[in-house]
Amino acid sequence: MATDPNLWRTLRVGDRIRFVEYPREFLQPGYCIFPETIRVYRKLLKRKSPLRAYEIDEYSSPWIRCRFVGRNGKLEWHFLSVNHDGFVKVIPRAKRRN
Repeated sequence: MATDPNLWRTLRVGDRIRFVEYPREFLQPGYCIFPETIRVYRKLLKRKSPLRAYEIDEYSSPWIRCRFVGRNGKLEWHFLSVNHDGFVKVIPRAKRRN
């Protein structure tokens, strides 16, 4: 599933997104990414629930936050800048009906 590589530029605080695939840049040969980041994306792809953009930084990158129950049973928080493809914008139900 190809997603729009520039969709992240249109996101505003409060917009909801759902990850549907790994960002294309992650799959490029030689691209370096932390194993922890891959683990978070794997969980987000499996979860399929939407996330809300909570902040736009000084570089115009939207940020999302998520939490998971860790291996030790404690909550772990993760914060990701969304400046790539691999997600779709979730349209609120009220707007879908119109």
